[in-house]
Amino acid sequence: METWETVLTVAKILALLSVAALCVYLIVVLLRVKQILGDLEKEFKELSTRAIPILDNTEYITSRMKSIAESIDDQVLTVRDSIASVRQIADNVVELERRIQERIEGPILESLSFFGALVKGIRTFSERIRS
Repeated sequence: METWETVLTVAKILALLSVAALCVYLIVVLLRVKQILGDLEKEFKELSTRAIPILDNTEYITSRMKSIAESIDDQVLTVRDSIASVRQIADNVVELERRIQERIEGPILESLSFFGALVKGIRTFSERIRS
């Protein structure tokens, strides 16, 4: 029985040594994890420090783009209004031309017919006199 007790004692000692070695290993691993987490924290702080100006610039650029877009919208509306005004003026000019043409065309054609007939009459008269 003494041999069994000795074997059990040796097994207990080996088990305790294994648990102690495992604890030391876990302590080393946890220290390494702590260091990695510390480095990660530093990286995140540095990233946030660098990201804040970029985000501020992005906000400024976005507001400027919005302002520019609104200005473009205003200019487009102004151009549309100008085009509508020019179209209205062109329509008015065409209408005026049509009215002037209606009023003047008849008398001018009559005058031209009269002068044509007068010239024809003078020519006929002069040919009769010569013959």
